Amino acid sequence: MATTIKSTSLDFNSIKNNLKSFFAAQDEFADYDFEASGLSNILDVLAYNTHYNALTANFALNESFLGTAQLRSSIISLATAIGYIPDSRISSRATVTLQINYSGSPKPDTITMPKNTKFTTSIDDTTYTFQTREELSATESDTTAGLYTFVTAGGTSAVRIYEGAQKTKTFIVGPYEENTTYVIPDKNLDITSAEVKVYDSPSSSNYVTYTNITDATQLKSSSTIYILKEAPNGFYELTFGDGNALGITPTAGKQIVVDYLSTKGESANGASVFTPTAQLEGQTITVSVPSSETSIKSISGAEKESIESIRKNAPFLYASQNRMVTAADYSALILRKYSQYIDDLSSWGGEENLEPEYGTTFVSVQYKSTTGDADKTTVQDGIINLVKDLGVISFNIKFKDPIVTFIELDTFFQFNPLLTSVSENSTKTLCTQAITDYFEDTVLFNTTTKTGKFGRSFRRSNLLTDIDAVSPAVLSSRCDVRMQQRLAQNQASEDVTTAGYLVLGTARTYNLQYPAAIAQADDKNYIVTSNSFTYNGITSQIRNRLNSNVLQVVNAADLTVIVSDIGSFDASAGSVTLTGFAPTDTGGNTYLKISVVPANQSAVAPVRNNVIGYDDARSSIRTTVTSATT
Repeated sequence: MATTIKSTSLDFNSIKNNLKSFFAAQDEFADYDFEASGLSNILDVLAYNTHYNALTANFALNESFLGTAQLRSSIISLATAIGYIPDSRISSRATVTLQINYSGSPKPDTITMPKNTKFTTSIDDTTYTFQTREELSATESDTTAGLYTFVTAGGTSAVRIYEGAQKTKTFIVGPYEENTTYVIPDKNLDITSAEVKVYDSPSSSNYVTYTNITDATQLKSSSTIYILKEAPNGFYELTFGDGNALGITPTAGKQIVVDYLSTKGESANGASVFTPTAQLEGQTITVSVPSSETSIKSISGAEKESIESIRKNAPFLYASQNRMVTAADYSALILRKYSQYIDDLSSWGGEENLEPEYGTTFVSVQYKSTTGDADKTTVQDGIINLVKDLGVISFNIKFKDPIVTFIELDTFFQFNPLLTSVSENSTKTLCTQAITDYFEDTVLFNTTTKTGKFGRSFRRSNLLTDIDAVSPAVLSSRCDVRMQQRLAQNQASEDVTTAGYLVLGTARTYNLQYPAAIAQADDKNYIVTSNSFTYNGITSQIRNRLNSNVLQVVNAADLTVIVSDIGSFDASAGSVTLTGFAPTDTGGNTYLKISVVPANQSAVAPVRNNVIGYDDARSSIRTTVTSATT
């Protein structure tokens, strides 16, 4: 006789059926009709109660761990517990030159533009307000009478203006000894814009400016630091040191003033026309393009850090303990400080570099599309200073551009028209879209996808699973895989998706490194191929000699050899070398694409600064129609 209830099935119907099975096994309920009895209602109540309790326990347990929590409030609490402060919304910003053409007389020696001078702009019929965040000054130009150009305290005329509404929150410190938390009830606060000042009293003009703890490299009893972090309810909590080893805490009677921007985040990106809301000294402020820029465009606005980003980054920051020892420490601390500019980052030690360089740490950065050139320079300079402050050992730091290794696919699938009402061409289109989605979702940095960021591999089996799931009529599928590196035509190009730059008409040596080993040469297949280019006036391609690692330049039309030895490939090292290569034209293409067959087509795992991409132009998909059903 059964005396236990199975606990593995916790849905309502399974629970009720298990209860029935338990009662039916008892002698007093033998031959009892549970469906037409009052006991059935009691079983419903018991099953519902057990079901709810099981769900509650499951949800509660999931929300107790950073790896399984789904609610943002839970993620915030768990991340805060290990010292991670998630990013707030970030204000969009634009770099401009601000001038006044003073028409009055006499002309002043200096004109001062107050902090928070406002400018408006419109994007998609929505108006946004930008403003300066420091006091600016201007003197009359030596060359143009009456022209005043405003400069920052650092002496530059390239002025940053920031989107957002300027707000101030004031607190009076009460007579409490514990470390009080002050809540700023604004879910759109930009932490990076906050300025915290502590006055001696509400009527005093004497104040001390406090520093965000994320900018502090040392803490002692006299440190004036604050912590501003998101609370589980979405507002922001301001706390100070403990008055002992963790810095000064404001005492009773003092006044805390927090000045910050309440921002609309990334929706303000892309603005290019800014209009001042008021005149200065009775004169109109003109907004123009700085000499260091080619245009005006607001950039770098961002939403709050996503829960998936918090889930990924918080453990790494906790492991780093605010010091740079391992490559993972470098990545965690750099992302903590500059995540508003950076989408992804890879760090590796010099001993792991392709050409070992001991005593050096290499860093490769994928910037957000909204990060401008000036911000990239600022970030690189900031990373260097951060390493000086937090590096435990004196390592050099070098930056490497990301390199995309493109995947080319020749895909084949079996199609049975008897199993679907969708046509063969439509199914082929769906399969093509499934391939594109496998790669393109990663461009949007969706955390569930497989490639598109540092360390994310291409796996053929996962892709084929997606293709097979398109329709019941897709019976099977397979892919032939190639890896591709690119040489950019323009030597001055800043396109970081290329492995190098191609100099036309000049014989040079080019070295291409792939993230995986290359297949061995055989007597049937070309392991190394390229797209077409012009060589000695002939439309040509690169191919390896069959059964050899020697590379040749061949006529694209009939594959006759033009140059019998233009370099070689090293299969085990995953490298291709072109020697004395001097094409005169790339046939209208932006790149010269060099493709190789990987030794293992099942997976391509990027290393160091490599990222996996997809070249649909050099990929194909074909169908075989069959009446087979298995």
